[in-house]
Amino acid sequence: MEEKELLLKAKTDEKAVETLLERYKPLVIKIARRYFLLCGDIDDLVQEGTIGLYKAIKSYDQNNSASFMTFASVCIKRQLQSLIRKEHTQKNSMFLDLFDPDLLEHLDIPTNKENPESQAISHQNMVYINNQIKTLLSNFEYEILQKYLSGLSYTQIAKECNVPKKSVDNALNRLRNKLSHLLDDINN
Repeated sequence: MEEKELLLKAKTDEKAVETLLERYKPLVIKIARRYFLLCGDIDDLVQEGTIGLYKAIKSYDQNNSASFMTFASVCIKRQLQSLIRKEHTQKNSMFLDLFDPDLLEHLDIPTNKENPESQAISHQNMVYINNQIKTLLSNFEYEILQKYLSGLSYTQIAKECNVPKKSVDNALNRLRNKLSHLLDDINN
């Protein structure tokens, strides 16, 4: 079934909601991996992200100019950020202050926090990928990518770069294509 039909049916049909939840589960996992929860793990983040996806499915308006994936991404991120803000409230920080830090060091508390070796490898990989991106993309495409990743809309990017909106769209399509080939090369 097509996404538009599913989104329309999802307002009243739980089967359509389940289909969309399953279809967008990889997006939830991808976004959840970017966050860290002090007293939780990746499964907690994925569960919370799924709640954000559910809210997106139920509240998406197809007359909206944003695609469903964009809307869902924002809802998932906000849900996760809300959970993390809640975790860091004064009440929870006072609770953690009750524990002796030396005791916490010796407890085997599962977290999704990377060890220093993994962090170093991740950093090296990011440096490598960033260098590859810089050589793969033109200066214009790289500038567009930076502005896009900073959260600017196509219209805002076009205005800042003094180019038509279509040029921004074309540049983003070209760089998506180039970057997908780069990721394929890295993963193989």
